Amino acid sequence: LRFRPRQAWLSSPAMHTSRLLLGAACGSGLVALHAVPPRARGTATATSVQCHEECSFSRLDRLWQTIQGRQQNPDTSRSWVSRLLSKGPDKCAQKVGEEATEVCIEAAARRTEGVVKESADLIFHLLVLWASLGIDPKAILDELARREGTSGVEEKASRPK
Repeated sequence: LRFRPRQAWLSSPAMHTSRLLLGAACGSGLVALHAVPPRARGTATATSVQCHEECSFSRLDRLWQTIQGRQQNPDTSRSWVSRLLSKGPDKCAQKVGEEATEVCIEAAARRTEGVVKESADLIFHLLVLWASLGIDPKAILDELARREGTSGVEEKASRPK
């Protein structure tokens, strides 16, 4: 894989309590993302969660490549992705909504294992939705980069009503 090093602090209304450092833009743009949580009150340093070899966003890149492969060579008898894509963006969007709701239910019940599993489902189905609409993940990362340095309150206020 070839990548162009790029560093940017990202924030958005949905991430107002955390920051993400994008370390590289590669292929679909899903490589080398580092999560840096906010400083805990009363402590001098923040804890850093590094996503590299043991927790690599290259898995998402491989998943994206698999989804694209299923889209280019559909086999609805053997592939869930092919089945979803054959039903169109509306069905893909419905699945994203279902999975997002399940994440919220698990979070409200404070079931972290459930949040992890349902979040994996949500991310998977979100990637399938993007594929169904012809959206490359790089477009989403570019939008996050565009919002860099903008307050979440300002960004939300700037949206058309």
